[in-house]
Amino acid sequence: MATIKLTDTIIRAGANEKSFARGHELYRSGAISDAAIQGNVLKGHCEGMQSLFYKVRVELDAGGVRSASCDCEYDFGGYCKHIVALLLTYARKPNQFVVREDMAKRLAALSREQLLALLTELLDEVPDLSDWLEAALPEIATSRPRKAAAPKRKKKIDTEVYRRRVRGIMHSLDHMRMSEAYWHVGGLTDELRDVEKTAMEFLDAGDAETAFRILMTLLEESHDGFDYIDDSNGELGGYLDGLGNTLAEVVLSLDLDEDRREDILSDIDEIHDKLSNYGVDGLKVAIAAAQYSWGELPPEAHGLRVEEDDEDKWRRPKPLSQILTEAKLNVLERQGRTDEYLALSLKSGEYLRYALKLVSLKRVAEAVKYALKHLAKADDALKLAQALRESRRPDESLKIGERGLKLGGSKASLGEWLGPIEEAQGRTAQALEAWQAAFHDSPSLTSWKTIKRMAGSRWKRLKPELMASLEKGYNHQALAEVLIEEQEWDAAINVADKQTYNYRLVAIVADALIAHRPDWVIRASVKQADELIAKTQSKYYSHAANWLRRVKAAYVQLGRNGDWQKYLSEIKEQYKRRPALMAKLNGL
Repeated sequence: MATIKLTDTIIRAGANEKSFARGHELYRSGAISDAAIQGNVLKGHCEGMQSLFYKVRVELDAGGVRSASCDCEYDFGGYCKHIVALLLTYARKPNQFVVREDMAKRLAALSREQLLALLTELLDEVPDLSDWLEAALPEIATSRPRKAAAPKRKKKIDTEVYRRRVRGIMHSLDHMRMSEAYWHVGGLTDELRDVEKTAMEFLDAGDAETAFRILMTLLEESHDGFDYIDDSNGELGGYLDGLGNTLAEVVLSLDLDEDRREDILSDIDEIHDKLSNYGVDGLKVAIAAAQYSWGELPPEAHGLRVEEDDEDKWRRPKPLSQILTEAKLNVLERQGRTDEYLALSLKSGEYLRYALKLVSLKRVAEAVKYALKHLAKADDALKLAQALRESRRPDESLKIGERGLKLGGSKASLGEWLGPIEEAQGRTAQALEAWQAAFHDSPSLTSWKTIKRMAGSRWKRLKPELMASLEKGYNHQALAEVLIEEQEWDAAINVADKQTYNYRLVAIVADALIAHRPDWVIRASVKQADELIAKTQSKYYSHAANWLRRVKAAYVQLGRNGDWQKYLSEIKEQYKRRPALMAKLNGL
């Protein structure tokens, strides 16, 4: 494999700032050992805190890092510090990696008897591999009879078990004061989700009847709990709204005659009437599923909209017809009814789902051709591009990603994903375009510095354009950070002075300007400290002390340590009757 170009930007794109910084420290200390590259896979050991070392594995492709894993316990999103250390070692010292022959080439050199013996031994060590081989090898699949489908459950599940469980969840906050219980409603809804998950496991196993009974029990008991739960933040109501979508999938999966359909419709309608008194109307979707099943909604139903939680936790109304169609597609996908899934996706305008299904069917050329013509949102292009990369189709992935930069909607996520991949392939112009698109929609110091680094001689032309975009936006923190990066101290102060309520922004500017504008740092920090102390609540005193540390640092910078000591003595005298505050002041 040709050497993949890895840069700090590419590595940073997959890690948060803390992980990158700690990974860089590990790299500098030489924490990586046993580094090897086999084909497009990097492997190595990294020194650990909880273990002697951790095993790190990274798979590369033409776009940079395709996947990365480590056996440490890190679970905070992005690469852990050990992965970062391995990547930095490869980026800066690739000669440290022992080159091992690609496994496919090594296996190709073995005889049939050797391969058979190796595979037999592997099956003994990993019995589950047998199921994978059954599905993967056509000759095995065709020469042996298929496994009979698991028989449907005949014994009815005792829903009273679930009724008691849900009732216990709904009453789990009874012993708390109302003000305390308010903060635990989110945890309560998480427990209800576990019950819903159980129902979906039955549905996935083909037992829609049990899934239906569990969900109806969940809804009945949840409604009864509304009277004594403070749901003023809408967590419980929002969850139950979304439960209507799950129930719709279950109803669509049931084999119903007309009498049973009427009974189910009546039961769901009764619960909906009760829940709607609390502003929960998500069961409209399940009612429509019971009433019209797989048929068309009547014209009068197409105008109905249902409140639904999206990924950002905002409640936004979506057309009932769209939500019902999504439920139908989920059922068709679960049941493996591919042709019907594709037909409904096309008919309903679910272009992304149509293209993603084509990719999963390895009809990539068809998927790309269709997507280039029909996708309308940058986020949809990103999802398809990511799926194509996972399918090891990097060229098609780039084509869809670049197309997405010209589509509607926010391009921040797409640009931040696409930029490092373009750069890894040496496509600087395309990488710049991606990073600029990301910056215009969601500016950050990281993207500013990346564009500046990559632009070279073009930076002089690009800088005014980016700055104008930044100043027109509402991300004042990014503006302040960029101004600091460009050493425009007074402009950064101007931003902070207009946003004094934004203490994080003021703190960023103050920390950066202690050496450059200490007089301003003293004034701004004293103001923040005074406001916190004036609240007369001990929980704010540690924050006030942090601001006073900035005051101290600024006085020291000015060579006025005596003035600092005088100021500190004055505030100690002023607040000597506040022991909690005095404890913080004595630590300065």
